[in-house]
Amino acid sequence: MKKCPNCGALMEEDVNFCTKCGQDLATIATEVKQEASNQTQVVQKESIDSQFKRYWQWCTESWKHPATSTVETEQWYGYLTLIIEDVLLVLGLYYFAKSILIDAMGIADHMGVNTGNLSGVDIPFNVVLTALISIIVFQVIVIGSHYLAYKFIYDRQPKLLNFVNRGVHASNFNLLFVTLFFLLMLLGLNSIRFATILLVLIVALFFMGQQVILLADKDAKRDRIYGFLIAFGIIFVCIMVLNSIIYNSVLHTVINEAFSTIH
Repeated sequence: MKKCPNCGALMEEDVNFCTKCGQDLATIATEVKQEASNQTQVVQKESIDSQFKRYWQWCTESWKHPATSTVETEQWYGYLTLIIEDVLLVLGLYYFAKSILIDAMGIADHMGVNTGNLSGVDIPFNVVLTALISIIVFQVIVIGSHYLAYKFIYDRQPKLLNFVNRGVHASNFNLLFVTLFFLLMLLGLNSIRFATILLVLIVALFFMGQQVILLADKDAKRDRIYGFLIAFGIIFVCIMVLNSIIYNSVLHTVINEAFSTIH
C-alpha cells in the first residue's frame, strides 16, 4: 500500500492516481524511489571511502608499530596487501628482466654479434604468469607452514584470516619496498646487485612477519624451537619440489620462445 500525500488515502501499489482526490501518485512514487536510490548511492560511497581510510590507517599503523595492531581491521586487509605486493613485484621483475635483455642485446651488437633476429624478443606472458603463480604459492607455503607450527606450539587454532592479517601487518614495510622496487625497475634501473639486495630484503621481511606471529605470543604449550623447525621443514621440502618443477618449466619456455623467434 502507498499513501496519498494530498488526502492521506491508502492506495494499492500499482494505482497511479488517487481515487479520492485525483493526485498523481506515479510521479510521487518515482520521486521517492529516486531519492531512496540517491541516498543508497551516497551511503555506498561513504562506505567505500570509510573502508579506504581505515585500510590506510591500518597500513600507517603497521609502519609505526609493526608487531602490534590496535586499528579495527577487516578480514580482507591482509589479502589485499598481499595481492598488491604480488602484482607490483611481478611487474617489477618483468621490467627488470626486459631491461637486462635489452642491455644484453646492446652489448652483443657492440661486440659485432648480429642480433637482428632477436629484436622482437620479449618476456613471454607464460613466464610472467608463472612468476605470479610461483610467488602466490610461495606465500601460501610460508603462511600455511607457520599456521600449522602455531597450532603445534600453542595448541589452539586461530582464525586463518586473522592470522594472515597479523603476519602481513608485522611485515607491511614490504608494501613500501615492493612499490620502490617496481618504480625503480619501471624507470630502467637494471643493477642486478641492487635488485637482488632489495628482493632478499623483501623475502626476509616477509619471513620476519611470520616469525613475529609464531614466536611472540604467550602461553606456549610446546617448545617454540620445535614449532620453528616444523615450519622450516615444511617450507624446505615444498620449495625443493617446486624449484625443480618451476625452474624446468620456465627454462624450457624461455628457450622455446627464443628459438621460435630466431627461426
